[in-house]
Amino acid sequence: MRLIQHTLALVLTIIALTPDVRAADGGSVRALLIGASNQKGGSDPKLAEYEATLRRNLPFDTFRLTGEGATTIASGGRASISLGQGHRLELESEKGANGIHLKVQWMNGSKSVMSTSLTLKPGVPAVLGRRGGDEGEVPVVLLIAR
Repeated sequence: MRLIQHTLALVLTIIALTPDVRAADGGSVRALLIGASNQKGGSDPKLAEYEATLRRNLPFDTFRLTGEGATTIASGGRASISLGQGHRLELESEKGANGIHLKVQWMNGSKSVMSTSLTLKPGVPAVLGRRGGDEGEVPVVLLIAR
C-alpha cells in the first residue's frame, strides 16, 4: 500500500526515562542511513534494536543498514555527518532547555532531500524519510542523540 506518493516525512518521539541533554552543552548525534523496502529477505540484524520502531512508523517490511556516521555538536554550532552513497546531514544546533534542538538539512550530493527541525533526547530515535521515486528501496535516516 502506498501511503505517501513522493514524500514520507516522519519525526518520531518515544517516551524515554533518560535525562535530558542540556542544549547549552551541545551533545553527540549518531545517524544511520537505512534502505527501506517491501522486498522479501528480512531486515539487517544490525538494526534489530530499532526494527520494531521502524516497522511501527514506516510502511515497509525490510530494513537494511547502508551507512552510518556520528558527530559532536556544540550549542549554537554546526556539524556535518557523511553517511555514504552521497548522503550527508548538515546540522545546526539551536539554543533550548530540553534535549538537542537541531535544524537538519539532508543532502544527496548537491540535491536537498529534506530540511526539518527537531529535538532529540538521548537514546530516543527520530526517523526521517523521503520516497526515492520508482526505486524499490527508499532511503531513511535514523537520528539518535547520546
